[in-house]
Amino acid sequence: MTQTLPNRPPRRSRSYLFHLLVLIPALAVGAYAFYRHTTFEAGGTVSAIKLTTRHDMVGQAADAVANVDPATPDLYLKVTLASGEIELPVRADTPIGNGLTWDLPTVQKLQDVQRVDVWDHNSMWKDRQFDRINLSDWSADGQKYHVDLLGQRNVPPPWALPTLSAAGAVALVVLLKFVWDQVV
Repeated sequence: MTQTLPNRPPRRSRSYLFHLLVLIPALAVGAYAFYRHTTFEAGGTVSAIKLTTRHDMVGQAADAVANVDPATPDLYLKVTLASGEIELPVRADTPIGNGLTWDLPTVQKLQDVQRVDVWDHNSMWKDRQFDRINLSDWSADGQKYHVDLLGQRNVPPPWALPTLSAAGAVALVVLLKFVWDQVV
């Protein structure tokens, strides 16, 4: 005598509510984290200015002329800000070499620093302007000199990328579970 097994009843379909309750917040958190990681205020704060000769042929020619001339200029900077002008101290008989750095008396926003003028201090005659460099970013070239603004750049929030990764992983697991429930 053969025993027949009763047919198993079809599996009850699972509710999609749980999948949606997890998937929708995961996608919303992921979208917000992506937005905060990709859109943040450009700029930052400037605390110092570094002056070097230009890195191209003009800068090399200026270095060659400076090597022939026995006098070393007494350089100082005039920084034009949105709120006025700052004159930084004179660097007497200091060759530029790998660059000279002047600290600003107060930290300034990048957007407020508009122009840097390079001057040669002369105690007997009138001071002579060497270069005028208009700034729109963290560095710029003038006629003879190159200026780098030193300070703290704005960066995206540190939590944005890990949150985006976690939200993406949760959304992926929920989608895979949904597909698995449909197949099996």
